[in-house]
Amino acid sequence: MNGLRLLVLALLGSCAAPALAVVSCTASVTSIVKGYDPNDTAATVATGSYTVSCTRAAGDPSTFNWSLGADNGTHNSGAQNRVQLGTRTYNYELYRLTPYNNGDRWQDAAATRFTGTVNFGTQLNGSSTGSFDLVLPGPQTVRPAGTYTDTVTVTVRNAGSGAMLSQSTFSVSIITIASCTLATPPGNINFAYTSFQVTAATASTNFGVNCTTGVPYTMALDATSGTLLGLPYTLSISQSASTGTGTAQTFSINGSITGGLSGTCATGTCNASATRTLTITY
Repeated sequence: MNGLRLLVLALLGSCAAPALAVVSCTASVTSIVKGYDPNDTAATVATGSYTVSCTRAAGDPSTFNWSLGADNGTHNSGAQNRVQLGTRTYNYELYRLTPYNNGDRWQDAAATRFTGTVNFGTQLNGSSTGSFDLVLPGPQTVRPAGTYTDTVTVTVRNAGSGAMLSQSTFSVSIITIASCTLATPPGNINFAYTSFQVTAATASTNFGVNCTTGVPYTMALDATSGTLLGLPYTLSISQSASTGTGTAQTFSINGSITGGLSGTCATGTCNASATRTLTITY
């Protein structure tokens, strides 16, 4: 008896899912070069720009959401950005927004990155641009004149997944020049003198000078003597020259009228004044 054999063939196949292309993006950021006077009480601001450029494959979505973060540079002190020359530094910050509060900084945390969307349209390449601010607070301790530098790394990410797509760098160059300022201007020198008094009348006032570290400077008055109400006076500066330390240095202007003089005051009390000019040369 012949049996009926039933052969069942199972055809097993596999169907590969189409591969999903990954959008690639890079960032270019303008380097910052800015002059800076650390004596200035106002902040110094420099504006830079960035461009995020992305490429997709045909069939990929026509838009892509990106984010762009920045680290604190190579000379940072924790979260504080710094430019450096030798061992000396100046502080600065990068900001996405004004009014330059801490939450407005440009860093590489989710809440402190730039975000945007590249709209490809029908093209395979697209880009987004924007601007940022570098802020040097003032005043800061005055360092030697020169060019202070830093290098900042920026990271492009997929805004949806947070995955890093690329990194690049830009440079920061802050140029300072030799400078001197009157940290504290001199006040008035007030003589109190009585006719024919035996001893000399003396008076003085202090002033402060803040010069770039290592910068020599001199100090002089437009005149070191004069006469008021018939009373000749003399003036002198406690020190005629010094070298900047980056912090305020204090000096004095000292005045004197010798004793035994009558003067020309014909009433009980007389007043007179003269203006002198202090010049700092560096």
